[in-house]
Amino acid sequence: MIRVSKSHRVMPGLIPGLALCLLLLPCLVYSQQYYDPGIQQRSIHRKPTAYEAEGVRLGSFILKPAVELTLEHNNNIYYIDETKVADTLFHIQPKLALVSDWGRHALNFDAGADIARYSDYGDEDYEDWWVTLDGRVDVKRGNTVNYGATYKQLHEERNSPDYVHGIKPSEFSYSGFDLGYERNFNRLTANLGYDRFDTDYDNNVNSDGEIVDNQDRDRSRDTLALRLDYERSPGRSIFVGGAINNNDYDLSSDSEGYDRSSDGYRLQAGIARDLTGVLVGDLYLEYIDQQYDDVRFDDVNGFGLGARLEWTPSKMTSVGFEFRNSPQETTQVGSSGYFSSLYAIRLQHELRRYLLANLRFSYTDNRYEANLQSRDPSEDPNRILNNSDVTRADIGLTYLFSRHFFISAGYTYEKQDADVDVYNFDTNRWFLTLGLDR
Repeated sequence: MIRVSKSHRVMPGLIPGLALCLLLLPCLVYSQQYYDPGIQQRSIHRKPTAYEAEGVRLGSFILKPAVELTLEHNNNIYYIDETKVADTLFHIQPKLALVSDWGRHALNFDAGADIARYSDYGDEDYEDWWVTLDGRVDVKRGNTVNYGATYKQLHEERNSPDYVHGIKPSEFSYSGFDLGYERNFNRLTANLGYDRFDTDYDNNVNSDGEIVDNQDRDRSRDTLALRLDYERSPGRSIFVGGAINNNDYDLSSDSEGYDRSSDGYRLQAGIARDLTGVLVGDLYLEYIDQQYDDVRFDDVNGFGLGARLEWTPSKMTSVGFEFRNSPQETTQVGSSGYFSSLYAIRLQHELRRYLLANLRFSYTDNRYEANLQSRDPSEDPNRILNNSDVTRADIGLTYLFSRHFFISAGYTYEKQDADVDVYNFDTNRWFLTLGLDR
């Protein structure tokens, strides 16, 4: 059980800081995953040109500092079905971007943090931060090398199905790099890419003071991908792609004796469109298969529809669509992993040039793959998680005072329905954000 520790205290330095936030509404065409609390999401998807911050020129670079502060109220901070606990928390989030302004090549740097303080339940406090570096080398006409690296220090949300009931949210690091090469052969473009990412969890402590060992969750993931695009006409192309991956856990077996390392592949075929900026993105069919080293585990696989589309029907309105399928890691006893399917839509409309409305809706279906033979016969079958569905809706309103200052207000509703009651929850969250861009 979670220990509910209540500590009444004033947060020195927070009120005078009134600086930044947990980005108010996750209005990017990008969905938060259990392994990433979404600290790089933005409260505003796209500002009108007249309200875009110019940044500060530093030689051939543009420096873009920003800071936000959010006041949030959550009526269910532990994401449980009964005996809900409410609290008010503050987020301070500074950000810094350094963007190159070169004719050839590119080099960009981003850094930021999300510092959260709860009014009553201080054990839930956290400090997330991240740094990223990415760039492009133009080798010669039609040939480019792309690269990137990232390091994130994060916490595991209480709504994760794998959280370990620690006194505090479990902390972990997520780091890695990617390298890609793009070659253009007239109408045919080939993209070859490789990336490696490592996830490293810290140990936790439960309510009895016992150490919760998270070392069996540490892992690395290597992915090699190839995509071929054929341009049939300007702004329209068809593509095929494939990727192979290897998930390698640091320990040969977890605390329950399972080997969770795996190998998998992904195949895609679809169309890419760019109708002069009105409709941009990909629509594709794919098949995913993940095979596990432990013979007791069933494969996680399936067909799915994928899409990353940005539709701009007018200068005042933008609509984003995302459909995505992915095999996800889990430490559920007897489950090899789960097949996650996300369906999301995000809309931003300018009621006035200075008044932006944001709406977002998403639905995620998580299908756990497990072999009953891999489970302890003494385990209660009514506590075995097989399926969970997560519904989320966001609404927000942003007032732009100038290029450099805005205020936002928003509401988020999230509900999870699972075939095991202990995983059911619903939560209501309200936000008020002040933002400053340079």
